[in-house]
Amino acid sequence: MKKKRIVPLLLSTAMLVSLLPSCSQPEDTPSPTPTGEAAVEDGYIPAPYTADASQSPTEYVAPVFYHNEDGLTISVTYNGVIAEGGQYFRDSDNDQELDPFEDWRLSTEERAADLLGKMTQEQRIGLLKNQLTSNPAATSAEEVYDENGDVILDQLVGFTEDSESYNAQEVLDNYVRSGVIRQYTDTETGALFNNALNMLAEYVGAVNGEVTIPYMLISNPMLSGYPYEIGFAAAVAGDGNTDALQAWAETEATIWDAKGIHQMYGPQIDLVTDPRWTRNNTTYGEDPELMADIATALVTGFQHGTDGVQPGDVAVIMKHFPGDGAAENGMSSHNIGGQWRIYSTEGSLEKYHLSGFQAAIDAGVTGVMPSYSRPATDARSQPQTVDGVLIEPEELASAYNPTILQTLLKDIMGFDGFVNSDSGIITQGIDYGAEDMTPAERYAAVINAGTDVIGDEMAGAVDYTDVTEAVTSGLVTDEAFDRATTNRMKSWIDLGMFDNPYRDPAESRAVGEQYADTMENYQTEFNQKSVVLMKNSDSALPLADAGDEGLNIYIRKFTGTGTDNTVSEELAFMGYTGTDDHDTAGGLAALGYNVVEDYNEADVAILMVEPAAMSWNNDSLHVLDLVEDQESPEYDTTTGEKTGDTLPVTTVADIDELWEIADAVHANGGKVIGTIDITSPWILTNLEPYCDALLGGFGTSTQALIDVITGEYSPTGKLPVTMVSCYEVIAVNEVTLEDGNTYDICVSPNDVPGYDKEQYMDPEVLAQSPSGSYAYQDADGNFYWFGFGLSY
Repeated sequence: MKKKRIVPLLLSTAMLVSLLPSCSQPEDTPSPTPTGEAAVEDGYIPAPYTADASQSPTEYVAPVFYHNEDGLTISVTYNGVIAEGGQYFRDSDNDQELDPFEDWRLSTEERAADLLGKMTQEQRIGLLKNQLTSNPAATSAEEVYDENGDVILDQLVGFTEDSESYNAQEVLDNYVRSGVIRQYTDTETGALFNNALNMLAEYVGAVNGEVTIPYMLISNPMLSGYPYEIGFAAAVAGDGNTDALQAWAETEATIWDAKGIHQMYGPQIDLVTDPRWTRNNTTYGEDPELMADIATALVTGFQHGTDGVQPGDVAVIMKHFPGDGAAENGMSSHNIGGQWRIYSTEGSLEKYHLSGFQAAIDAGVTGVMPSYSRPATDARSQPQTVDGVLIEPEELASAYNPTILQTLLKDIMGFDGFVNSDSGIITQGIDYGAEDMTPAERYAAVINAGTDVIGDEMAGAVDYTDVTEAVTSGLVTDEAFDRATTNRMKSWIDLGMFDNPYRDPAESRAVGEQYADTMENYQTEFNQKSVVLMKNSDSALPLADAGDEGLNIYIRKFTGTGTDNTVSEELAFMGYTGTDDHDTAGGLAALGYNVVEDYNEADVAILMVEPAAMSWNNDSLHVLDLVEDQESPEYDTTTGEKTGDTLPVTTVADIDELWEIADAVHANGGKVIGTIDITSPWILTNLEPYCDALLGGFGTSTQALIDVITGEYSPTGKLPVTMVSCYEVIAVNEVTLEDGNTYDICVSPNDVPGYDKEQYMDPEVLAQSPSGSYAYQDADGNFYWFGFGLSY
C-alpha cells in the first residue's frame, strides 16, 4: 500500500500558489499557470533557454517549473513544454509532439516501451554504468554563490582539469547519466548540483536532437552523526518495533528528494553469521526476523509505502544479494581471499540469509545489488533449497550468476525491479569465476545473467570501450539489452525524472531548515537507544551525582593503534583535556565531576575501548580477542592461500595498561566503567572481568554514552549479535573432506547466526568454552546472546 506522502509545509504552500520561475529566468519565458486560474490553453511553449551547439553551457541556468493542478509538476531548461488537454508535458525530444513516453498520464510500461524505441544505442550503452563518484566542490550554499548572488557553476560541475567539481564532460561527451554522490551537502547545494547535471543532460539532448535522458543522482546511506547500522538494530531490538526507524526513513527520504538524490546504494541487509566478517557493523545484526522487520521499515519509509516508487521517494537498492555474511571464515569479498560463500548447513540460505531480502521484495523494493562473492559447490557446502526448489548455482560471483539472479531472485522470490552491480567487478579482480574472460565478455556475462547496470570501476572517467564492444559485437543478447534499458528507465519514469528532474533551490533550502531540528533529534534518539548495558555489578551505574565535592573521574581511551593518549574528539567530549585544567572542559567535567589525570586519585575510571576494525585486505585470519601483537595465520592476498607464516595482529594496543588501571582503581575502592565499540562480536575476556559496568556502543556518540553513564537516559538497547565466548568456538582447522581436498574449516558454521550455532557444533568444542557455550558469559552469570541488555 502506498502511503500518502507528506509534502513539507513550506513546499506545499509554494505549490499552492504555483512554482514560480527563478529570478534568472528570461523575461519572455511564460510563467506557470497558478492554481485556480483559467484553464491551460493548448499549444507549445518554447524552451526557456536556447542550446548553442558551438558552446556548451558555462553559466548556470535556472529551471522553469510548470504546475499541473491534478498531475505532475513539469520542469525544463533547454526543452520545450507541450500544453494539451489543460495539462503541461515536458517535450523531452523537442519535436513539439506529445509522445507516449512524455505523457505522465500513461502507465510506466507504456512510457518505457515507447522510450526504448526512441533512444540511441549510445544513450542506452551510457545507462549500463554508474559513475563511481559524482561530487560537487561545494558542500554549502555559501560556496556556490558569488557576491552578486549568482551561481558559480564551477563549484558544482567542472570544465577544467584543475576543477575540484565533477567533470562536466562526463555528461556532455560520455553520456554518463547516473553517478554516486559521496559527500554530504546541504539541501540547497544538493538541489543546485542536481540541477546543473540535468541542465547539461538536457543541453546534450537539445543540441543532438535526441531524447533528453535525465541525470540520476545516487548515494550510499548518509549516517554521519548516527551510530553504525548495527547500532540501529540495537535500538530497534530495544524498542521492540520499527516505528521510529520507519519515521526516520520517511523524513530522510524527504531531505534526499530536496537534494535531488533519488536512489540509494543500500541499505545493506546481509545477515551476520560469521563473527569475523569485515562488514558486520554496517548491517543490522544476526536475527532473520529482526532483519526482515528492519528491511520492511526501510523500504516502506524511503519509498513511502509498499507499492514501488513515485515522485518524492528514494528508490532503495538493497544489498548484497543473497547475502555476503556467510563469508569463508569472515574474509572480505573485496579481494580473492573472501571470494567464497560457504553454506555448510542444510537450509541455511532460506532460513537465515534470504529473510531480509524477501521482506524487502514483498515491500516493493526497487533495486537489488548482488554480492561480490560466489557460492562454493564443493564439499564445504550443502545443497540449498528455497521454496522447495533446489538451487544449483554456478561458481560465479553473484552479478555474473544467472541462477542467483534469475532462478532465485526473480523466479522464486518474485523480484521485478532492476539489478545494480557493485563497483569494480569487471577489471579490478572482483570477477570471481570469470577471470578467463575478456572485459567485454565479462560485461556481456553480467548483463545476460540479469544485471541491468554495472557500478563503474574504481577509477576516474567512465570508459565505455569494453561495454560498447560487448553490445555492438552481439555478445550481449538483444533481449538482455532491452531488459536492462527498460528496467532502468521504469525507475526513472516512476520517480518523475522524465517530468520534473529539477529542484527549486529555495524550496530545498526551506526543507532542510524545516527538518533540521527533527533530524538532530533523531540522531540523539538513535544514539541513546543504541547503547547496550551489558554489565552493571552492584549498580555501578548510573554514577552518583557529582555533589559539592565532586567525584574524581579518570578517563582513558584504548584503540587498535595506540593513539589512546592523544586527546581525541571523543575524549574531549567526555571531558578529558590532557591537562590539569578542566575548568573549560565539556562532558563530565561540565557536569561537575572532577576529571583527574592520575588514576590513583580516581573514584571512577571510565575506560573507553575502540578496537581496530577488521581489515579488508585478508592478509591474516581476523582476530576477535582484545589483544596486542597476537600471532595469526598469514594469507597471500594475491591467491587467498595460507603462506605457512603468521602475522602479529593488534586489536587493542596497551591492553595491559587497562588491567593495571583497573586493578589500581579497585584497590582504592573505586569503580571501573568500560565502554566497547562493537564493530565485531568481540571476545571480552580481556575487558569485562576488569569492569564493574560495561556499555556496548556501535559508533555511538560520546554524548549518548554520557547520558547513560549519568542516568540522564536509562539504557534500552539490546545486543544485535551474540558476543563470542572464546577463540575455541571459532577456531579454524585444516580438515580433509570427502572430496579428498583439505580446507580451512571453522568449528562453528560460517552460515549460521550466533544465537543458533550451538546445535550445529561438536559438544567437545563447546566444552572448551569457559561458559560452556558459544556465547560469552560475564562474572555476574549473564550470557551475551543476541537480544540481551540490562537497564536501570
